[in-house]
Amino acid sequence: MKLYAAVTSMVGAMLIMGGALTTLPASAQYDEYGPPPPYTTWQAGWDQYQYDRHHVILGRVTDFHPYRLTIMRRNGNVQMIDLKHGTEIFPTGATPTPGERAAIVGYYSNGTFIANRVILRM
Repeated sequence: MKLYAAVTSMVGAMLIMGGALTTLPASAQYDEYGPPPPYTTWQAGWDQYQYDRHHVILGRVTDFHPYRLTIMRRNGNVQMIDLKHGTEIFPTGATPTPGERAAIVGYYSNGTFIANRVILRM
């Protein structure tokens, strides 16, 4: 009976701790570099490839379909980026087209770039 009570108490404690750990604030979900900057317009330094490499990907659009953007970076590498529900495209109403310069603002999570915003060079 004592073993049953000990196991039940331990399971209860684990459930409480597990619930507390899964409700982390949004700020704790980003990588060690913190949340992405709040850019919504093309930044002047991006034309000279001066940018925050932890939160921004620069390149030219090679393909776009809903929820998927393919970018060719300056070094020739082509990267496919999945866009999540809620990813914003600026300027509002614009659609990425092949050849257009774009900045993808977001953050890395376990080796995958999570896109929060796509900013087109108009």
